[in-house]
Amino acid sequence: MSASRPFSTVWCVASVVLYTVVELALGGYLGPVVAGRYLSPMLHMRMMTVLHLASFFLGGILVGVLSPGVRLVEPAVGAVIAVALTMLMSVFLPAAFLHFSLDKLLWGGGIAFVLALLGAWTGEKWMGNVEEEGPTRRARLRHELWSGEEGIFVPRSRADHARRKR
Repeated sequence: MSASRPFSTVWCVASVVLYTVVELALGGYLGPVVAGRYLSPMLHMRMMTVLHLASFFLGGILVGVLSPGVRLVEPAVGAVIAVALTMLMSVFLPAAFLHFSLDKLLWGGGIAFVLALLGAWTGEKWMGNVEEEGPTRRARLRHELWSGEEGIFVPRSRADHARRKR
C-alpha cells in the first residue's frame, strides 16, 4: 500500500466542492442562531470571514479523512482555486470595492492554501497516514475501501477480501 499517490485532479475538484458544502452547512447552522438579533455590519463581515476560513480548514480535514492515501496538496490547491473562483465576482459585479487584485488573490489564496493544508494534515493524522512509524490500522482499513488510480470508492465483495488475504 503506497501512502502517497500522484496528484489527483478528482480530489482537487472534490475539495472545492467540499469547501462550498462545509461553508453552506456552517452558515445554515449558525445563520438561524443569529437571525433576528442585532448584528453590526462589522460583526456580520467578521462572521462571514470566519465561516469562509473555517470551511477551508474543515474541508481539508474531510479530504484528509475521506481520500485514499495521503492527500495534502490536492485540498491546498483546491483552496486556491476556490479563492480564485470567489474573486470572479469582481468581474461580474459593478461594486467598486470588489475589484480584482493580484495582491488579494495571493493573500487570500495563500491563507486558504495554508488552512486547507493544515486541515488535510489533521485529517490524515487522525487517520494515521502521517505517522512516523508508517500507516496505522485505520489507514489500512480506509485503504481497503478504495480502488482505482483516482481513488474512486468501490466497495469490495467478501470474495475479493478473501482472495486478497491468500
